[in-house]
Amino acid sequence: MEQRLEQSLKIMDGIVSSRVHVSYDVDTGDSGKTALPIHISVLAVYEKDINPEIKINDIKRFIVNSFASVQYENISVVLSKRRDIIEQAPTYEISEPVFAYDKAMPVSILLALISVATCWLLWKYRAILTNLVRLKIK
Repeated sequence: MEQRLEQSLKIMDGIVSSRVHVSYDVDTGDSGKTALPIHISVLAVYEKDINPEIKINDIKRFIVNSFASVQYENISVVLSKRRDIIEQAPTYEISEPVFAYDKAMPVSILLALISVATCWLLWKYRAILTNLVRLKIK
């Protein structure tokens, strides 16, 4: 029930988020005891420049019409204005890039040439070894 009310309150103009708490007597079953009145509290965060008194009255009117047996006096509404400044994680300025392309490019080319030369030598050496083995077998 509270979640549906919270979702409905967010649809109201200027309301960003809300929390609704409903307090009711659970021991009023067949015991014949007089039921305690329902109390509802609403916390709403608003974004725009609105008149808080008008918004509180709108919220109270909406809540009182959502329940069959709740009294206007038993609804409390607290409005909180959303902060303008969004806290942001600190940023650090990096003086030198983590991966410097001007230094990495020559090293990459050198490693590629060494790899090609190593593969060529292994291929040549394999051919020489194969020829030696053939000569010994004959």
